[in-house]
Amino acid sequence: MTPAAAAVRSGSEADCDEAQLMVRVQERRRLAGTLYAEEVRDLALLWTVDDDHPGEADELAVNCLIAAAGLRSKVGRAEGKLRDAVHATRDLPLCLDLVAGGVLPVEWFEWLIRSTRRLEPEQRRQVDDRVAEWDLAGIDVNRFYRELRMLIAWFGAGLQQEHPTQQRNVEVFPSPDMDGTACLQVTGPAPEIVALGHRLDAAARAVQTAQRQALVEAGPASSLSPASFPFDVFGTVAETGRPMSLAALRYAILTRTAFGTDGIEVPESGFRINVTVPVMTLLGRSEAPGEVDGTHPIPPAMARDLVVNAPVFHRVLTDPVDGSFLPRAAKMYQVSRSMQELLRQIDPVCAVPGCATIVTTSGESDHIEEFDHQHPDRGGPTSPQNLHRLCYSHHRLKTLGLIDPVRDPETGTTTWTARTRGHTHALAETQRNIDLVTRELGDRLRVVWNTYLEREEDAHRRARGETVDEESEPASDPPGPTTPLYDPEHPPY
Repeated sequence: MTPAAAAVRSGSEADCDEAQLMVRVQERRRLAGTLYAEEVRDLALLWTVDDDHPGEADELAVNCLIAAAGLRSKVGRAEGKLRDAVHATRDLPLCLDLVAGGVLPVEWFEWLIRSTRRLEPEQRRQVDDRVAEWDLAGIDVNRFYRELRMLIAWFGAGLQQEHPTQQRNVEVFPSPDMDGTACLQVTGPAPEIVALGHRLDAAARAVQTAQRQALVEAGPASSLSPASFPFDVFGTVAETGRPMSLAALRYAILTRTAFGTDGIEVPESGFRINVTVPVMTLLGRSEAPGEVDGTHPIPPAMARDLVVNAPVFHRVLTDPVDGSFLPRAAKMYQVSRSMQELLRQIDPVCAVPGCATIVTTSGESDHIEEFDHQHPDRGGPTSPQNLHRLCYSHHRLKTLGLIDPVRDPETGTTTWTARTRGHTHALAETQRNIDLVTRELGDRLRVVWNTYLEREEDAHRRARGETVDEESEPASDPPGPTTPLYDPEHPPY
């Protein structure tokens, strides 16, 4: 791509500003391709598991943590980049060289990697040979994608893919709109999923028919409770006088009926589903969102509704300044239930930097400084300051000494290191989990508290017969959204 070629493609003179601009863009993209290829080759060195001769999985897990720290990405994403880097350097070397030379755009090459993930190594090498022979400077992006799809369909026609029965899975995803909803995704063989849908639909239609019959028998002037109607779990039949919709019934049946486990007794969960609501939101003085299990934001109106119907409240005693846990450390290794509940609030996600595993209902409460079973006073205490939540796999790596956290008792900062092949690598420093979104709540609480103290003082003055300047009466309303959210000299924590 020379200035003349850029001018021809843009229909402008070679020395005009637009043509020169495109040349600079192309030069930067060429340089970016060179740096990208160097990064891919470096990342490939961290992959320690060979497809034919699997190596030490623990070493790979530690290397993924090292890569995640360097890339500032999630651990799963880092592992994917390492795997792609191995495929690129081992099976797509010709195309990777073209990326380094600025001939093949990085975006095209990444799409090539994604498209060939399911192919066998030999099939990827065949694709690499063919694509490297194409006139990549003379075809546009649509032609490249179209021809590549055809090529992969050809070479991958006999590929043995994962059988549908091996893809059975259930996952929960929060709504990308953060509107308080979530999605339960069930994946499996099509006949099984279709059969599940038919069973849900048949059950919903049967319940809807029963609700219609109950409404006819109740009569138009009835004022019955939801218990008077079949499966009126949300009370909508009694409230509206109409049967529930099929969609609502399918949802109710799926979420409210008992699971059959073939006689296996399922123990009750050791944890509740916690809904955390900022006190100013609860009082209607703020629209800061609440949270379900510390990971799913919910609208303030929904948070207030849940609190109104909550059968019980649980409070955690904390320091009024920094929010730290106040009760003293336990003298035993076992973490108390109240501490478990607090840790779920502090660490809803595995505390290892880059790990995205939710640990509110599964995982381990881990001592950062090891507990001394023989002399509890000499080891790390069982206290929230010395505890965090880890997923099972990373708790295992810590137990093996492959990763090591050290927490500063003064600042609460945790320094993470990893060991591999006898070498220690710095991963990251993590801060304690504090609210980074609704800092203005601290300022609002301070204004309300100061207002209360001043009014109390004025009341005492009146009781002593002293004169109170009514014009200096503090305003009752806290500052609005236009108030500066955070003053570094006077932080709200």
